[in-house]
Amino acid sequence: MYLLADIDRGKDTVNISPNDALMLIQHRRRSPQTIDEGISILIQYPDFLKRNNCFSLLASRQSDLRVPALWLSDSKPKLGWCWAGNPHTWLGSASCGARVGY
Repeated sequence: MYLLADIDRGKDTVNISPNDALMLIQHRRRSPQTIDEGISILIQYPDFLKRNNCFSLLASRQSDLRVPALWLSDSKPKLGWCWAGNPHTWLGSASCGARVGY
């Protein structure tokens, strides 16, 4: 068990492709979030998922071109994937400043 510190849903990475967002997150010495972390946050804080600022979970990428993401559809949270090279006007990339007790 660990605690995420300085959580960011990626507002400043909205409309930036996940590939480019990952470089920006790493340059800022932050860490992308995993699917488990994103879901855990939403269980505790459902309002964290905002319309026009949904988020990718870049730490759970596989070796293909897909990136998992959480977004709202019909006002309900959805887990799916988007292409790593495509920017979306409503999708950022979530990150954290640290994992405490990791």
